[in-house]
Amino acid sequence: MYSRSKVLAIESIIVMLVLILFAFVVFVVIDAGTNAYDNILEEKQDSESARVAYSYINMKIKQNDAAGCIGVVETAFGHTLKIDLAGTAFSTYIFFSDGTLYECLTKQAAQPSVGAANRITDMDGFDIYLENDRIHIKCICENGGDQLITEGTVGLRS
Repeated sequence: MYSRSKVLAIESIIVMLVLILFAFVVFVVIDAGTNAYDNILEEKQDSESARVAYSYINMKIKQNDAAGCIGVVETAFGHTLKIDLAGTAFSTYIFFSDGTLYECLTKQAAQPSVGAANRITDMDGFDIYLENDRIHIKCICENGGDQLITEGTVGLRS
């Protein structure tokens, strides 16, 4: 028959293999959970960026809606929202450049620049245009090949 030490050694090896297998399964489950969490968090952040940009622009338009103060102009950054601040010689420009939405306060005759602008949020695309006293806003964020688009229309009162 088998000696007691050989049986004990085989049992010990089997217990060690089961523990190693258990540790490997735990590692795989934790890694899968981490990847799922990261993907969900990234999608949420991208969605929030688009919503923040749309909401920010919407409120800026509503706060400064006076006759002739709001328009969409063509600048070096493409379609740009221009808001002339009533009673002042300044204008605010909201524009998209290199994956970021910016706001720049300048004198009315000056053009906006990234160096003088404040960053609003990161995005993958942005479009804005004026049609029949309505400003159409489109904010685009990409996540894993899917486009998350937040868009809407703001009617001008003036």
